[in-house]
Amino acid sequence: MEGYRSFAVTVQGGSHIKSGTVCQDSSNLYDDENVSLAVVADGHGDSNCIRSDKGAKFAVSCATSGIQRFVKEQIKQSKKSEPPSHRELEKFIREKLIKQTVASWNSVVMDHHQKNPFTKQELEKASEKYRKRYEKDESINKAYGTSLIAVAITPWYWFGFHIGDGRFSVLYKDGKGGQPVPWDPKCYLNVTTSICDDDILDRGEEGIRTFLSLRTDEEPPVAFFLCSDGIDDNYPVDEKENAIHLYRLYREIAVTFADDGYDSTCGEDGKSGQIKDLVNEFATKGKGDDTSLAGIVNMEELIKAAPEWKEKMAAAEEERKKAKAAADEKAKEEEEQREKNAEAAAARKAKKEEKEKTEAAPEAAAKPEADAEVKVEAEKKDTEAADVEATTKKNKTDETPETEDKPESADTQNVNPNASAYTKPQNAKAQNVNIEV
Repeated sequence: MEGYRSFAVTVQGGSHIKSGTVCQDSSNLYDDENVSLAVVADGHGDSNCIRSDKGAKFAVSCATSGIQRFVKEQIKQSKKSEPPSHRELEKFIREKLIKQTVASWNSVVMDHHQKNPFTKQELEKASEKYRKRYEKDESINKAYGTSLIAVAITPWYWFGFHIGDGRFSVLYKDGKGGQPVPWDPKCYLNVTTSICDDDILDRGEEGIRTFLSLRTDEEPPVAFFLCSDGIDDNYPVDEKENAIHLYRLYREIAVTFADDGYDSTCGEDGKSGQIKDLVNEFATKGKGDDTSLAGIVNMEELIKAAPEWKEKMAAAEEERKKAKAAADEKAKEEEEQREKNAEAAAARKAKKEEKEKTEAAPEAAAKPEADAEVKVEAEKKDTEAADVEATTKKNKTDETPETEDKPESADTQNVNPNASAYTKPQNAKAQNVNIEV
């Protein structure tokens, strides 16, 4: 379409290359005099989605052809009657374009499966629950599950629709960013809304989120960007922080388009050049997931806006550097303060221990002296006890007669000199007799 050019790049993730997993992302672009469009699909990595790589390709193909057909029908209809109102066009997008795209995808999936039944190797990858279903030809579309994002702009209006995760962002002429289609809160971790959901068409905006703007209502963005989570997941989970990082990235890409031209930035085919190098960086050095980036740029408006954008970007970069330097300085001061606090705490602890040691010293010194006194006192008591015992024994000895149980000596006995040698001892005190033979 006049003024606008689309681009679309997909690169297999480094982790998928290492594991031998096929690329599950797909993207596409299209330009003619009536419409410029870009599409991105990210096949689910769930083990039950054993053909999600093909499901992503089918979704991109169905959305591309569906949008082309829808725009042609609207142009044809407008020639017969007044152009539809915003409300009518919004209804047509949901009830015709989106409904037909989902139906077409399911039809292509079933046709592919009928021509290519699941192999034994494929079924072994699925859980027992889904393997049994697939063997009974039930829930076949689950095996092809994928997300889908599409955007298109015509001379009269622009719109987008989004199923599942990934991001749809825009940049306006003043350089500000926006996300016309809000994030799906049901998408978290490895859980995501999918085109294969049986009730996807019945859930309204909770299933397929849409955005439409007539060009008479407001000036359209100068750049549109669609990305799979291979890019989105490299930035903060917080919605506000995530958007800030994405807008910064997209402004840099937009300025590159303005400075280096379309062909240098994404190649003549819209699928190579510097854009592919950038996407490859995300796929190999980022999270390592399959990565897709597609979009539409208004080259004329970007060339006009680029000088002012670059000034703002340079100023913003300077502010970021200052903020980072201030944050680093603050972190340094906080670290130094923590070290000081730790040193002070260590000093207080050492002082406390020294005090406790000093207070304990007199008691420790007095203990040996007390032990010595106790020892001397004990020895003294032992000596006294020994003396008492010795005295007692001596007294008992003094009180015992020397003649007790002993024969009297010649000096004390009154013996007849003519007696025989045999003499019977007698108690001197009891008798005084002469023994005659």
